[in-house]
Amino acid sequence: MLQVEVEDSGIGISEKALSRIFEAFNTSVENSSASGTGLGLAISKRLIELMGGTLSVKSKVGTGSQFRFEIPITPAEGSFYKSATPTAEIKALHPSSKPVRVLIVDDLTDNRTLLRALLEPIGFETEDAVDGKEAIELFERWSPHAILMDMRMPVMDGYEATRLIKGTEKGSKTAVIAVTASAFDEDEKAVLATGADGYIRKPFRPDELLSELGRLLPIVYLYESPEEETPKKTAGVARLTKEDLAILPEPLRQRLFRYVEEGEMTELKNTLAKVEALNPEVSQALLALAKQYDYERLTDLLKDT
Repeated sequence: MLQVEVEDSGIGISEKALSRIFEAFNTSVENSSASGTGLGLAISKRLIELMGGTLSVKSKVGTGSQFRFEIPITPAEGSFYKSATPTAEIKALHPSSKPVRVLIVDDLTDNRTLLRALLEPIGFETEDAVDGKEAIELFERWSPHAILMDMRMPVMDGYEATRLIKGTEKGSKTAVIAVTASAFDEDEKAVLATGADGYIRKPFRPDELLSELGRLLPIVYLYESPEEETPKKTAGVARLTKEDLAILPEPLRQRLFRYVEEGEMTELKNTLAKVEALNPEVSQALLALAKQYDYERLTDLLKDT
């Protein structure tokens, strides 16, 4: 049995709040300035229970809290590590493929920028919308072959937008892939009930998204096997150059530069996590500089040339 305890000496939690602490979207802890969606503990409890374990909490107001989980485990047999099998990497749409239009719907600028940076070099044509209402307008005017639909947005959410789009004759022939941060199976069922054709969870790997598009659309990819790849420059901290950062979309580079200039290290680190989808090595090298508080080097690398 694996047993883990985490204890703090914070403000503590009242008995009333403790009775609801593992409920989804519960943010009602008294006298706390912390913000969030109220999903962390609910997701943690669900994951632990899926592994056959339990999660519990003890707390006293003014003294602190203690969280404890137990998971039944058995010793592994043999070596934990297995040699990785090289996999082919998608590099482009096949020349025989007709133009493929993908509508990106997300209220966060960084998410839209990263999806465009992933899809356009492969050959997809993209447009983006900031909410469901704008998505419907673009759908009617631009007629995309596929829609990447964030589900939680202002004005009109992805649930309503998907239902309205899939309820039309043209929409019934358009692939809608729901993109959501939810970890609950119930939410997946609710999403698919809107008529969505696919479902991927954030954060996702580029190959997951491309595979889903390939499943739903009549497209053929060109692959680049590991043996055929041209050796790429590794972007370690010591070797990181402006040339390595050329993969960053300009709006994203400007945002990173602003965070460094303003000393917003938390925002900088959160945004660098999103760069992972574009280039893990560059993301890790920049993150290492941020953790070292090497503002001068970061400024030099990120500033406009």
